[in-house]
Amino acid sequence: MRSLFLTITAAMAALAIGCVEGGSRESELAGEELDQTQQGLGDTGCGTISMTGMDASDGIILSTLVDQDSPDWTYNPSPSCPAQYLVEYTNLPADDPSSALRIIGSLGADTTFNDITNQQDCERTHLQVGYYVWNTSSSTPTITTYQEDGMWGTYQCHRNPIAGSIPAADGKYKIRVGARVLYCAFADGCTVAQRTNLKVGLHPGWY
Repeated sequence: MRSLFLTITAAMAALAIGCVEGGSRESELAGEELDQTQQGLGDTGCGTISMTGMDASDGIILSTLVDQDSPDWTYNPSPSCPAQYLVEYTNLPADDPSSALRIIGSLGADTTFNDITNQQDCERTHLQVGYYVWNTSSSTPTITTYQEDGMWGTYQCHRNPIAGSIPAADGKYKIRVGARVLYCAFADGCTVAQRTNLKVGLHPGWY
């Protein structure tokens, strides 16, 4: 039966905190801009921004279903779609009644939440993904969001899905995904000074 929600059994590509080649980048956003960034997940601006000529560090259009990691942590396409890495998949396959094509977000650099070895780094790591799905070339995209946080337990870090869902992409005209990984303490308000962007990955698969 076609799954209504995602049970991830494939290995997730992730970013082990403290093992980032070249380091990470503190957010340059401040004041009202922070509010815009917090609201940016699933914002219509990410679905309407033109990706033609977009810098490769901010996004890419793909006509094949391949894994795609952000080149680095500096993704920031525009004020209307802040602090996210955009990947648009076109040429999607026909609808499959027995399984669903889903684009899975992850931390970057081929590691997993389980690779984070201390509680502070685990609980400060957050994956946020916004999905924009077009049924036809002329339709308005349906927007869905998804988030998971690191959760420490039994001396190990686990991925903890906390909100949203991951839509099926098969049988659709195209799907655009805006994803980011944040390193900050939500419990402390996740202030500008605490926010750091990390690499992010996207992985198409059938579930």
